Amino acid sequence: MRHVEGLEPLGFPHCARCPYYLGGSASICATCAARSLEPVPDAHCPVCSQALGTARRCSNALCELTPDERGFRRVDAIAMFSGDLEKAVRRLKYDGAWGWATIFGRLVVGWMERNPDRMTGVDLIVGNPTWTGRTPIRHIEEILKAAAVEDAPGRWPFPTSPVLVKPVDTDRSAGKNREAKRLAAAAHAKAIRIERRVEDRTILLFDDLFTTGQQMQAVARLLREAGAAEVKGLVLARAPWRGADRQGAPFDS
Repeated sequence: MRHVEGLEPLGFPHCARCPYYLGGSASICATCAARSLEPVPDAHCPVCSQALGTARRCSNALCELTPDERGFRRVDAIAMFSGDLEKAVRRLKYDGAWGWATIFGRLVVGWMERNPDRMTGVDLIVGNPTWTGRTPIRHIEEILKAAAVEDAPGRWPFPTSPVLVKPVDTDRSAGKNREAKRLAAAAHAKAIRIERRVEDRTILLFDDLFTTGQQMQAVARLLREAGAAEVKGLVLARAPWRGADRQGAPFDS
């Protein structure tokens, strides 16, 4: 559906009642959502996208590592994890509100359309996998499935079958300190199987949320050890920075 004069989108998060919900496009939905989502500040870390304070220095220890040590080169975020976006992510992830996967898939493709320079050289888009038995929904996989459908022209390298699979569950790290998060992230990465060739490829690793970056680092390093030439990150939302050792981060990443 093209944008029809006189038929305006209802605005995020009123997507379910919007006239463009079923037949909308990535361009329409991304433009609409940008009006209400909290954007990543102009003054943000070029590595992890966290907002920088007056010191203009990132306090995330991961950003002081080299890309080889860190595993990923940088992580871009579509928006900040706050307000209506936070509620919608929680509804998809914990309530299984499947329709949000469609909207988030459009936001992912919309970001790619608006930032083609960030996609230059990317050979394969890979999701940070959820456990195959996860209920009520495997949200990362569903978001990327929706994104692949929205990419009707086939402009972006979405795979036709899973690249990373996590056949067993591992402990969550939400609410734990930095060391506990690191150990949980390591266990998460160890449980992952690589199902497709990644050697010599530049990977875009997608996740829903970036908090401390421990999972992004662990999975990126797994891909690099398997021969990936480079790993870049993209997340739906960047959680406001709470400090490396502060407990109570909203999710696990």
